Amino acid sequence: MRALPVPQDVVDLLVTAILISSTDITQSPARVPIVTPGRSPAAVLADADRLGQQLWDENYASVGFANRCNLPAPRYEWRPVAELMGDRVDVEQILQIERSRLYMEEVSCHHAGWDDSEANRQLSRLEQSIEARLYFHPREASPQEPGVVEYVGLSRAVDEWTREIGFRSSLTVAAAAKALDVGDR
Repeated sequence: MRALPVPQDVVDLLVTAILISSTDITQSPARVPIVTPGRSPAAVLADADRLGQQLWDENYASVGFANRCNLPAPRYEWRPVAELMGDRVDVEQILQIERSRLYMEEVSCHHAGWDDSEANRQLSRLEQSIEARLYFHPREASPQEPGVVEYVGLSRAVDEWTREIGFRSSLTVAAAAKALDVGDR
């Protein structure tokens, strides 16, 4: 049983992903407007802060339960992950979101309130969105977990994503050309 406090960057990544996600396989996540008609930006920010606080509260409740202590979560204030706000979210970014989602569930589920929590429901909705986006993505036996089948490339993602680590680049002709240009210097 792992019950660890999740860093804010992971929560920011998950909140941003939840806000842009859709379970519609034809809908590109970055095309889903965060500020929908009739909602003010202030209301969206308040919702993001509330969602992030729920994730952190559940995570810290799990850590406190595992360590038999009362450990209140810090106050959460959303810092959007800019890389997810562009024209498209690529497969490597989706794989990182999935790894972070799995990690958050793993380290937050060890207390009695988890199953019925809003945080759990939001992560389940995000899971459905990821499944829709990766519907045609190949799967493989997990190199770390015997008997587990996972998306190809998921093992390259890290549990505790940070802005300093960033996202892996998708291997494209443009990315390869850029890497070659950097190598020539």
